[in-house]
Amino acid sequence: MNTRSMNSPRKVGSALLMLLAIILGVGFLVGTPPAPVHAGNGGSAAGAEHGFTDGWLDGTTVKFFYTREFFCAEPPTSGAPSECEVGEDGTIDPRPGPKPTLYVMTPIGFRPDDSTLQCPIIGSCINHPSTIDLSRVFGPGFEDVLLPAHSHIIDVRHGGWWELEVIGVRDPAVWDQIVAGKSLATVRELQASNPDGITDDIPTNTYLFFNVRPE
Repeated sequence: MNTRSMNSPRKVGSALLMLLAIILGVGFLVGTPPAPVHAGNGGSAAGAEHGFTDGWLDGTTVKFFYTREFFCAEPPTSGAPSECEVGEDGTIDPRPGPKPTLYVMTPIGFRPDDSTLQCPIIGSCINHPSTIDLSRVFGPGFEDVLLPAHSHIIDVRHGGWWELEVIGVRDPAVWDQIVAGKSLATVRELQASNPDGITDDIPTNTYLFFNVRPE
């Protein structure tokens, strides 16, 4: 760490603002949810709910149709009952072979308009885990927190298992640009041009099962 640069008033102010954003964002993560939408793990189709969320693909809104529960398996070690973990890739997949990626766009430090959130209820989204381990991102004390509100981006049509990567959005203006662009290309441009406002891709051991349908 460059001590001299961190001691400048501008750098110290920026650091404090970033810390405040993280604290506020964590507040959204640990709010009180309604009852979980499902109770299990393992990707089973038996007893899984069937239903939809929206997603964004190449500038358009599409429908995700879910028919199986999520899949998370250790390692990595997770402190959540779901065994789901953010910050490290999984080593056990629900099936062999390549799988497309679902990018989970997650606001940090602010709450955007609910109309822009495809899973707006903290801890409750169909066939998603209700809780998840965020300690590799936020540190000790976040081993079992409620799934944050978020939206989804994909770059291919597919049916079946999807591997999840999380992208955190720290700047409301960046979020608005993502909502307008509705594409992974928009996200990549923002990651390159405004790294303070949006994170890199963060791996997880989490998989969701859904088919992509036109809006």
